[in-house]
Amino acid sequence: MTTHESRSDLLAPAVLLEFSDDLRYEDIEPLRTFLEGRLAELVAGQEEGGEARFAAVRLRDITVSDCVHLADLLTEWEPVVLARMQEQCGHVQTLRQNIAEWWNRLTLTAQRFSGHPGYRPRWRPLCHMCVAHAEFLESDGGGMSRHGYEGTSAHP
Repeated sequence: MTTHESRSDLLAPAVLLEFSDDLRYEDIEPLRTFLEGRLAELVAGQEEGGEARFAAVRLRDITVSDCVHLADLLTEWEPVVLARMQEQCGHVQTLRQNIAEWWNRLTLTAQRFSGHPGYRPRWRPLCHMCVAHAEFLESDGGGMSRHGYEGTSAHP
């Protein structure tokens, strides 16, 4: 007997985030609210008109923009999940990779405030898109970069 998951089941946020494929639109608002609050505190602590305040304001604005962008990507991801097309080549894979990248950017910022009582442990970088991706990287035996396109592990 085949079980058919409902739309709400397929689009429900995961209790525990293991893979970027687990991310849903609803995951973004709490992260955005937390980051806006922490960055507003950072801005408020800087001298009016100073360079540090300018940098803090820009970080806040860019971070909010990144949250909106990730929310848009996750909105685009919903029909892919509903149609169970996560393995489709081309645009779907680019979308899937972008979701992981933007989530990780935001969570690295959130980790800076991990000592705050509002911080949630689920806001952490996710290394794999799905089980198959994790298995693929593990079977590779270290031949591929496991660190994406950042730092010294990036290819030219």
